[in-house]
Amino acid sequence: MNQSSYPLVIFVVSITVLLFTIIRLKINPFVALLGVGLLTGMAIGMPLDEVTKQLSTGFGQTLGNIGIVIGLGIILGNLLADAGATEQIAVLLLRAVGKKNALLAINMTGYLTCIPVFLNAAFIIYMPLLRDISRKTGISLVALVTALIIGGFATHCLVMPTPGPLAVMGTLNLPVGPFIGWSLLVALPPALLGLVAAKYVAKMPEMQIVESELETVSVVQDTRKKPSGALSLFLLLFPILLILVGSVAAEWLPKGSTERQVTAFFGDKNVAMLLGVVLAAVLLKPFFRKTFDELVSESGASAGLLTFIVGAGGSFGAIINGSGIAASLVEWLSSMNLSLLMLGFILTAILRGAQGSATVAAVTTSSIVAPMIAAAGAHPITVGLAICCGSMCCSFPNDSGFWVISRFSGMTVAQTLRSWSLVSTVSGVLGMILTWIIDKTW
Repeated sequence: MNQSSYPLVIFVVSITVLLFTIIRLKINPFVALLGVGLLTGMAIGMPLDEVTKQLSTGFGQTLGNIGIVIGLGIILGNLLADAGATEQIAVLLLRAVGKKNALLAINMTGYLTCIPVFLNAAFIIYMPLLRDISRKTGISLVALVTALIIGGFATHCLVMPTPGPLAVMGTLNLPVGPFIGWSLLVALPPALLGLVAAKYVAKMPEMQIVESELETVSVVQDTRKKPSGALSLFLLLFPILLILVGSVAAEWLPKGSTERQVTAFFGDKNVAMLLGVVLAAVLLKPFFRKTFDELVSESGASAGLLTFIVGAGGSFGAIINGSGIAASLVEWLSSMNLSLLMLGFILTAILRGAQGSATVAAVTTSSIVAPMIAAAGAHPITVGLAICCGSMCCSFPNDSGFWVISRFSGMTVAQTLRSWSLVSTVSGVLGMILTWIIDKTW
């Protein structure tokens, strides 16, 4: 084996071992990423003290950039869900467009709600509402489910503060405001594809949900007071608007001016998310079923493991960079005329299909390609968007989300493969096409 191909072989072996440990050995991705990172550094011939240094440095740098936002984002989503604000957003949109356009309202509800709220949680919250809408309007339940999950999955995979896009942003060191703006734009066509697919599957007899197949979950009628739809939507979008306004203002205001410093402060991702959480905690307090401390504690439990996985992904990426594997990959890409954009998309899609988690796939790929961007002359934002689009693809039964959707909607495995796996993959490809167009016209 010649010297130039050895790093590439080590890279392929390390990815294979990583997937084997996660899929076959059922080892948590946090431990798997750290362990395989150590073995990769040793196999490539890095000094042992350098291996341990890169491991800790990569972990610290990654979490130093996005750790606070992960925690605050999960807290905000938990506050909105507990207060009933997520349901009120759906009611607001339904009232705005009318019951005849219920599919559009549900699709856009998913698109907006899943910016801070995890898709699985949002889907479970909305299922009783979808069944009620189906009964009152006669719209196929599977159509409503498809419109919701595809609309929600687009922003879940593309728009921070959900962990996948947040990790991509932090690992690739992307500017927050522009990345959010482009993410919202790129996520819209894939989301709307869910609306088109919903109308298509509604006409297919084999896609109708049989009543006896519905998940038998006792639902207690929720008669408590809830926040208005307008307030709920405002609290959902408030931190994102702060970040976007701060980014735009920074481009127009004079450097060093007090105004620019103030807008940059309030537009900082950590400050904006903290203010969003504080505002939601104050304005939604009358509607909480649990205390604020309980909600924060629950959010911390959810954020803990995700934060570890994201940090471990940074460690793995630091090993890939410090070992020289990244430089060898750049040379190989140049010889194959394969863009970093396509590598990011394809690798993420493969990792997603292999081990099931969109977040783990995005974290792993971004940590691999981050050190290659400058050498390849690629645009960091479009590479990040491509990775996020790749994480939308290939959701199979090894994905926990697959079973949440199937179980709570009452769809069979075959129906879930059609309405969820196939449509979400096509949505990811559509997002990638739009990203490629943006990259070519940059």
